[in-house]
Amino acid sequence: MYCGIDLAVKRKTTIGVLNNYEIRIYEVSTNEEIIQLCNKANITAIDSPLSHSKGFRNVDKEMIRRGFRVLPPSFMSKLVERAIELSRSLKNVIETHPTSTLKNLGINWRRLHEVKDYVDAAACAMVALGYEIGYVEEIKANDGIIYLLSKNFPYELKRKDYYTFYLKGAK
Repeated sequence: MYCGIDLAVKRKTTIGVLNNYEIRIYEVSTNEEIIQLCNKANITAIDSPLSHSKGFRNVDKEMIRRGFRVLPPSFMSKLVERAIELSRSLKNVIETHPTSTLKNLGINWRRLHEVKDYVDAAACAMVALGYEIGYVEEIKANDGIIYLLSKNFPYELKRKDYYTFYLKGAK
């Protein structure tokens, strides 16, 4: 089981739980709900910086150099604090940026679902799986690592119904 968290502070957080190549989407409000959904995950990928910074971290600058658009942690300090707190309660938490993963794979989220948060949570869950099976790019600097799915990830994200996606076998 793998978990993807599209973390939020002022709205509901969207969780993608990947089990047997199916990603089920949940909307939750509290950290307790997040922990309950993700506490058995092998890997949890979270869409939030996992460290504070007064501006862009070096890892963020590396993302920008590679053509990805990210915000500095200082723009979202409450989100970062919540992510750090969750990372202490869950095992094997990695930082990801689903918008960049989707860009890396050439996926337009609008073709998959009308709710971007749902696609982002599914992408985060895919990154968690990709991390474990060796299909991630590591964007690394002295102050953090952001994981994105590599272009050769062997599955394609498909929509099953409003709250469910699935991974179609090798592309």
